[in-house]
Amino acid sequence: MILRFLPILIITSLTACVKDSSKLTMIRRPYIQNVWADSASILWKTNIQTDKCHVMYGINQVNTDKVGKTFKNPDGTFTHTVTLNGLQQGQRYKYTVYNDNIMLDNSELNFIDAQRTDTSVGFNFLAFGDVGRNPYEDGFPQVTSSQILALPKHPDFITALGDIVYPLGESSKYDDYLFGPFAYTFSNIPFYPALGNHDWGVNPELNFCMEWKLPGNEHYYSYDYQNAHFITLDSKDGDFFDYAAQKTWLINDLQQAQGHYDWIIVSLHHPGRSCTYKSNEANVVALYPIFAQYNVDFVLNGHAHTYERLQPYDGNGNVLEQYRTDIHHYPDIPNGFISITAGGGGVLQPNWTPGDCAGDLTAVRYHKGHFMQFEIKGKKLTAKAYDVQSGLPFDEFEMQK
Repeated sequence: MILRFLPILIITSLTACVKDSSKLTMIRRPYIQNVWADSASILWKTNIQTDKCHVMYGINQVNTDKVGKTFKNPDGTFTHTVTLNGLQQGQRYKYTVYNDNIMLDNSELNFIDAQRTDTSVGFNFLAFGDVGRNPYEDGFPQVTSSQILALPKHPDFITALGDIVYPLGESSKYDDYLFGPFAYTFSNIPFYPALGNHDWGVNPELNFCMEWKLPGNEHYYSYDYQNAHFITLDSKDGDFFDYAAQKTWLINDLQQAQGHYDWIIVSLHHPGRSCTYKSNEANVVALYPIFAQYNVDFVLNGHAHTYERLQPYDGNGNVLEQYRTDIHHYPDIPNGFISITAGGGGVLQPNWTPGDCAGDLTAVRYHKGHFMQFEIKGKKLTAKAYDVQSGLPFDEFEMQK
């Protein structure tokens, strides 16, 4: 398949008769966050402050104006945020961003798909981790982005499984390693990341949290889409950020979700018990009884730069043997869940080949760059894992409740 490689960094220079207009530069294209029931946020970054930032948007005509707020970043750049309210569910909104009435970006790929409520129509989302790697060295974030844009079904959002930007999670690398390669993806697909160990190489409060507009405290949070509940955790370097408080929050969040959703999906960076080259993480395994008790369906993680779909586990991390016979068609799994490592979104572990694993824990292993796409329609979930080079699926399965 012919790939459409994207520019690594998008920079647009603009001049006009406004304050310091000759120096005004958009250094980060628009990206969307927090697309909830009837609202969405649009963010972009410039090199200097302006008197006004605003967005023109609409369904058929881009004719509604909304003014936003500007925040100064530690590096002296400026992030502009505009939150749109009153969106009609299921509608696609086009938008254009402005500073001081100067149009900065009006790409055809600037749009927001407001949430849909019809569960028979359903929705789909992507999952992958370990993405923001140097594309001039061993990273391939631009290839993943290109394949996402080529998908036949446009994703409603992305849950990212940690190690968002290498090597240390510093803000200074975000544009070259992530926002540049994903410039035309993030402008129309919301991105909800988890923190990984590489994102903790610097203070995330002054880096990771400055780049995103996320729910809660931005380290761990939850959100809903139709009949599904999504939870993102911060596993830090395996010991978890504020582990006791985060665990208490997780239990409370899951308790409140019981009986209100058909699907519960957890995203975090570290695996628990797996067969990759990474060590098992005791603090993740300690959450297994909670996942099983509170009807979590899938636990998605990165960290290992490979793909591994495990056999269904019980709350003790033991394989539920009755589900081995058909690894492509699952019923509801009471008191159990499926754990998947999808840590090849932007980098692959070199000089390593998946081998045998004690207890035969794995259902599918694949050692090439990849991302996953899940589709939920009512009580049926289908999933495909795509090779980022060929653009073809290499793993498919479904669950029917």
